[in-house]
Amino acid sequence: MDAGRVALAVLVLGVVTSRGVTTVDELVHLCRAVAWSRGEASLLLDPGDLWVPTRNVAGGLFYDDGEGLRASSPPGLSALTFLLIAPLVWLDDSPLASEGLVRGDPIEVALPRLSRDPRVVAFSMIGPISAALAVFFLLLTLRALELSLRAQRTTAAAFVIGSPMLVYAGTCWTQLPLTAALSYALYRVCVREQRSGSSAAGLGLALAWMVAIRIECGLLALFFGVATWQTEHRWRRSPSRSMLRLVLPVALVVIVLASIGLPARGDGYRLSTMAVGLPGLLISPRAGLLVYAPFVLLAPVGWLALSARRPLLWPLIGVPLCCLLIYAGWFDWHASLAYGPRFLLPALPCLAVAFAAAVDRTPRVAIVLVVVGLVVSLPGALVAHGRIRESDSSFDFAPLSLFATWPAIDWAILESSGFAVALLLAALAGVVWEARGFREASTTRG
Repeated sequence: MDAGRVALAVLVLGVVTSRGVTTVDELVHLCRAVAWSRGEASLLLDPGDLWVPTRNVAGGLFYDDGEGLRASSPPGLSALTFLLIAPLVWLDDSPLASEGLVRGDPIEVALPRLSRDPRVVAFSMIGPISAALAVFFLLLTLRALELSLRAQRTTAAAFVIGSPMLVYAGTCWTQLPLTAALSYALYRVCVREQRSGSSAAGLGLALAWMVAIRIECGLLALFFGVATWQTEHRWRRSPSRSMLRLVLPVALVVIVLASIGLPARGDGYRLSTMAVGLPGLLISPRAGLLVYAPFVLLAPVGWLALSARRPLLWPLIGVPLCCLLIYAGWFDWHASLAYGPRFLLPALPCLAVAFAAAVDRTPRVAIVLVVVGLVVSLPGALVAHGRIRESDSSFDFAPLSLFATWPAIDWAILESSGFAVALLLAALAGVVWEARGFREASTTRG
């Protein structure tokens, strides 16, 4: 199965279903990157009541004496955004048309103005590109595990269209680049299992990048550390050098974040919240993983099938469980205005690999789970999350109520020539890819 072609198709899917910037949280990262492009630190944003430093929303906005409005969230996503938008800001440093979004204007009024801004279009490419990379490295991982072509195809379908990845491929939340980085990390573990001389440096850089985006991802590095240790012992080598290459990039990022002195995010995590958050993240109609990504029901079967791959099992089992424990105790465990378990998105590559190992044992069940996941995910891919009403009920059906609102469509590509150009470029890349493949095939036959 050609991983490149599938990744390119996912990129197109993300561009087509992109909703652009839909929340203030996303806007904060974009505004911070715009400020950096200007050589400034203060955000040009009127956040209204969202600046209160004890409130854990909108990236933890706060006012710094002499520096103006700042964001307390880690800088990883803003740094990635800077790389994408800096040339555009140098050409046009006018303020973003964000007033409507901050005021809470209707989606039909607030989003189109933003979607026409080239800087917003560039920022919005983070989701489609990350989704494409995530499925690309996932397929490379399945190929490295020598799983069947049917398992690879079914898993690609489950991951891309039968899970929240379909919903979020067209967004620019922090979870998208995290998912891509974690998919790459899994691939590196598989490569190191097969090649005794493979370096752990790439694995360490991927984990460091995840920590730079969300600090709590440092806990996930523990499972990849154990996998690295076991891989080295499997080849009867001293693990000290590889462990250093793994730990050093992560430690450097932590030191940098500590030196920046980001303000505390408050006491949003409580063990008492887990009594609701843990079952909520599994089975609730608001953010249940089993509801929105039913393919994970086969993950235990896959874990058993991969029992001989002990180094790989550590992240395959440990990362999803750790994500559950991290976010089940968070006051906003359901991710507020989100369609499905957005916080658990980075765990999906691990669950998808386990699913792939189970496909050949239960092929019909696997297909049914993919279809069910597609039916549940489709409405969330067509409309902006702002259409989901707020609720104090942990088991509210608010996200699934979107079934009653679509065929309302919030595709930014319908409002913006910039997204149309991005789609055209992706299509041209596909044509070039196919032409190259045809030329190589003709040369081989000749």
